[in-house]
Amino acid sequence: MSKNALEVKNLSFFYPNTQAPSIHSINLEVQKNKVLALIGPSGCGKSTLLRCFNRIHCLYQGCIYKGEIYFENKNILKKKTDLIALRSQIGMIFQKPTPFPMSIFENVAYGLRLQGIKSKTELFVKVEKALKNASLWGEVKDRLENSADSLSGGQQQRLCIARAIAIEPEILLFDEPTSALDPISTQAIEELIKELKKKMSIIIVTHNMQQALRVSDYTAFMYLGKLIEVGKTEQIFHHPKEKLTHEYINGKFG
Repeated sequence: MSKNALEVKNLSFFYPNTQAPSIHSINLEVQKNKVLALIGPSGCGKSTLLRCFNRIHCLYQGCIYKGEIYFENKNILKKKTDLIALRSQIGMIFQKPTPFPMSIFENVAYGLRLQGIKSKTELFVKVEKALKNASLWGEVKDRLENSADSLSGGQQQRLCIARAIAIEPEILLFDEPTSALDPISTQAIEELIKELKKKMSIIIVTHNMQQALRVSDYTAFMYLGKLIEVGKTEQIFHHPKEKLTHEYINGKFG
């Protein structure tokens, strides 16, 4: 078994009807049970790369992948890949909370039901566990039948995390998960990420340099669709090897 959660080899990605790749020749190893932060200026390809990892681009026709992404020793870019199964193993949390228009309980139970779980007792046990792991159980346990829309923005984001982790993924992808949240909710999500890495591997896209420094073990800096430098977060922020990385970290562009 590989020591890495993901291995990216010479990956390029093209949006429909484009000649130039949005990301170009990316090589990257994502370690198990660690947090990797993807940083770089707007439009550098961070979110594009993140969305390659569970092939969410395939929801739209005409996108082209070149290269390889290995997950559990299999290249997930092959045509025969079961994308539904892949996305159950590599979950995603988006920039804005995306609760389903249903109850708090049913939001978390949704993926479990898709897996074929029908027992009410088993569903409740797994929903409770997921909400506890998302640090939300104490706030919602007495109103599980209420609409998810009744929750605050920060609570909704944690509900989305609970929904994702209920089906026990191997990897969780975060695309700027706190950009729409207040400081207190942001702190709660960051603490949650630190706890979740004990159970899974995490990749987070963030524009917030301090957030990357706080939550990640490793940081990858991207610029104009290319991976410029990757290393331990402390090294990237305090002793970068590349001039571009140093200039970005120190606010000379962005």
